[in-house]
Amino acid sequence: MNNYHYTKSIRRRKRKLKLQARRNILILALSIAAAVVCAAFMASFSAQARGLNNPPNHKYYKSIEISKGDTLWSIAEEHSDKSHYQNIFEYIDEVKAMNSMETDNIVSGRYIIIPYYVD
Repeated sequence: MNNYHYTKSIRRRKRKLKLQARRNILILALSIAAAVVCAAFMASFSAQARGLNNPPNHKYYKSIEISKGDTLWSIAEEHSDKSHYQNIFEYIDEVKAMNSMETDNIVSGRYIIIPYYVD
């Protein structure tokens, strides 16, 4: 009788271990699936964040030489970023403030500092 209970106990233990193994495999599979879904979501979100509709984020400054025939308007048309300025006048006002200019007059051969944006 002892031998019978011993083998029955072994069978129960084996069955219990099989169930635990199946449960552990199921938990592992669900964890991997959740990780893959999260990674796909993050990749999608990251791709949208780098989308074409987003304006460049880095503002830089450079010095340019004024050529004959240049005006603040022509310089603004060439260098202003429409996604960061409501209009050309806003860009011109910033250029004038940066260069301590009181009027719109500029002289060829001189240099002014202008802002520009880069990704």
